[in-house]
Amino acid sequence: MKMQFNCLLARCIGKELTNQEEDLDSSGYPKLSIAAVDCGMVLVNTFEDTFGDTYDSGKGVWGVFSETISKDLSQSVVSLASYDGDARVFACSGLIIKWNGCTTILTSASLVRNRRDESKIQENLRIDVLLPDQQHTEGTLQHCHLHFNVAIVSFNGSTSIAADIHGPVSSNYSRVAAVGRIFQSGMLMATKGTIQGHFERRFDCTALYYSSCEITKAGIGGPLVDYRGKFYGMNFYDAKEGTPFLPRSTILEVLAHFEKKRIVPEADDDGCVNRWPVPKPFWRRPDKHHQNEDKEGHR
Repeated sequence: MKMQFNCLLARCIGKELTNQEEDLDSSGYPKLSIAAVDCGMVLVNTFEDTFGDTYDSGKGVWGVFSETISKDLSQSVVSLASYDGDARVFACSGLIIKWNGCTTILTSASLVRNRRDESKIQENLRIDVLLPDQQHTEGTLQHCHLHFNVAIVSFNGSTSIAADIHGPVSSNYSRVAAVGRIFQSGMLMATKGTIQGHFERRFDCTALYYSSCEITKAGIGGPLVDYRGKFYGMNFYDAKEGTPFLPRSTILEVLAHFEKKRIVPEADDDGCVNRWPVPKPFWRRPDKHHQNEDKEGHR
């Protein structure tokens, strides 16, 4: 009898694991029955997965940064989440910058990209910004370039420091750090690595470079900086090849474009918008560790 029950339970759980995109909870994660959770199922590819070392620890690259650089990053890196009603759609990091005479947030357009049509933004999303002081404020999408995956979000209030993304950087300086903040906890994280060169594999965008920094989805939209705090680019996420980043020079070109147009789908010469796949969250059996954890999809 016990064996029959276990077989039936296994079949039910197996069915749940093959239909994970149909029923999502308010955090944007696939729902799973209590029985399945009790069987040790593990949720992977979440927006709460940590990386590197925390700011408070003083370890890793935080021990390399000067006190001033660490403090500046802690006051300029934010986290954002987009919501469709009460359901969270996406969460990522962002960087407070001074641009066009205003204090705004530079982040990833994945925050507002339509999950069913990646060449469009998802309309009527609510954006919640978690500021460095752990206060929440409403964000407003001001500009969006879907082809290069760049967005500018305005927000109300903050005494946070605005990062300088216009300052010159050295082309001979390869040691860098990826920085990001988790939306639910507010945890600030950073991990160090080196710039590896052009990223020519899993993404359409030919402007991408990549570093050896290992981040999670929480680091999408966060800054890549050198050990002197100089801005090198904005991070994306890839579990296989390293961390792709859009270089500072391309971002500045996009920002200049924003002065003329608000929403820019901007396809390439073939009329196609670059794809920016993000691994979807899903439940896996505990014995399937790391298998298919890079499941592609917009979410």
